[in-house]
Amino acid sequence: MISNRRLWGVPGQVADLLEQRYVPVLTAWDLYALIRKAYHVRERTIPGSIYHHRVRSSLVKAGAIAYDKDYITQYRVLDVDDMPADDIVCLLDRFCHISHLAAMERWGLTDRRSHNLMISRPDNKTVQTMIADIMKREEEEVYWEERPTSPWPGPFRLTNIAHPTQVRGRPIQLRQTRDPGKALKDNNGFARVSTIGQTFLDMLQQPALCGGMAHVLEVWDEHAHSYMDTIIEAVNDASSLTKCRAGHIIEERLGVKHPALDAWQVCAQRGGSSKLDPKRPYIPKWSEKWMISLNV
Repeated sequence: MISNRRLWGVPGQVADLLEQRYVPVLTAWDLYALIRKAYHVRERTIPGSIYHHRVRSSLVKAGAIAYDKDYITQYRVLDVDDMPADDIVCLLDRFCHISHLAAMERWGLTDRRSHNLMISRPDNKTVQTMIADIMKREEEEVYWEERPTSPWPGPFRLTNIAHPTQVRGRPIQLRQTRDPGKALKDNNGFARVSTIGQTFLDMLQQPALCGGMAHVLEVWDEHAHSYMDTIIEAVNDASSLTKCRAGHIIEERLGVKHPALDAWQVCAQRGGSSKLDPKRPYIPKWSEKWMISLNV
């Protein structure tokens, strides 16, 4: 175990914290936070950045940590068992979550195996703003000497994680958007997954990332009744086109009546270019109420 290695002082304290944390990977910022905590536990003032490099070097030399094989600028805790890609991507990128077909699979909504691990997160501009806020807040919690000026030179800063093409042998597909949707932490492990309502919403907004619209309709036929209130709540904040798609499926395909559908129906516009499947051509078959081409 890490605590049995020849590490003393602050490096030994950090090794103990790594063992207590018991996660297989950590970012440079996570490591820096543990170093700060170690100084705090030992009731010592946090010194300048050169000492942080020394602590990191001691941990590397002792075999406590090494650079991760997939995320080559982040760290692998060597005495902790590795985990699947689902957990690794969410441990290292605090802003992402598993979405679309991969989320459908985790929720038990599909029997299809998602070859790519689809993850969603905010666009780069939004992430950079979130990073600055987090670093400022966390830095102000603990006093330390020789505080460097922004943007925190050296390796000990929170960054926008660059995901490799594969993690633990699984291909990664990253989707960045202004609004990546709602997610929650899975009960098993460290992965974050789009909520069930968000997952159904994603099926309507990006069906191509969810197995195609034909498969989406199969999933709605089989499972939507069980989550109808949650689906309605998610679609209420969506675009007019998404409401028309959902309205047609819920009312005309599933035969469900709901008060929210009356409000959605005003979004339908005659003469528009709405299609149920955005990737397929029009066909002359329409929902008269929802003004949408039923091109599936």
